[in-house]
Amino acid sequence: MANSVMQKWYEAAKTRSSVRNYTGSVDKDTFYELKGAASRLCNDDARIELRAKNGVLIKPVLSQLLGGVEGTNCFAAVIVRNGNNYMGGYVGEAFVLECASRGIGTCWLGASFKRSAVRQFIDIDENESLIAVIAFGRTNGFPKPPAKKSAEQLTGLETEVIKALPEWQQEAIRIAKLAPSARNKQPWDIEVKKDMLGIVCNSSNFGYGDVDCGIAMLHIELGAGMRNVYGDWDMKGATKYFVPYENTVAYDDKE
Repeated sequence: MANSVMQKWYEAAKTRSSVRNYTGSVDKDTFYELKGAASRLCNDDARIELRAKNGVLIKPVLSQLLGGVEGTNCFAAVIVRNGNNYMGGYVGEAFVLECASRGIGTCWLGASFKRSAVRQFIDIDENESLIAVIAFGRTNGFPKPPAKKSAEQLTGLETEVIKALPEWQQEAIRIAKLAPSARNKQPWDIEVKKDMLGIVCNSSNFGYGDVDCGIAMLHIELGAGMRNVYGDWDMKGATKYFVPYENTVAYDDKE
């Protein structure tokens, strides 16, 4: 991930919030620019398909309990292979932050859209699942974000302990707590280990817990990157660990 890209996504993560009322769909040129950006985010486990079609996004008046959107017909379908919902959240959030960095509003939607209509416009294989769509469009600005859990709540650590952590871990936690999630439940715990950070899903969160954790994983990586710490995710086990490359983090106590 290029540092310039990380920088703009990091800045977007600090100000972005969900938009449900849009001033219109994006113009054709912007749509195809975003389509190209989405294609570059795809991998073997997740892909994003953009469409501008009526009849997919549900308006709030028809979806008062689920919370729909209005003012745009643009959406990005988040599709995963072999049930890799974590990667769907990770890749989908990258698209969200790319949009936000351009001043384009977005909203993750897990239920308030017509799945049958999406399948009319996008082919989905037998080993793939449509886990969410992301509405996007023009906006006059991002609304005030909802209150989030504190770093202390997410880590279970005291304030003074958090302040004593390496700067990269502090920044990763700070940005992770801004990550969006279904119903703003933030269904994850952050495990702090020496030279690592782990994230574990603590709730199914209406079936979107793994997606939410994937979103938070990207935020952790962005925060670490802003302190020049880069690494990979160890996806084995219930806890997913961000493991820095040895040449980007100091191992002061290593023998």
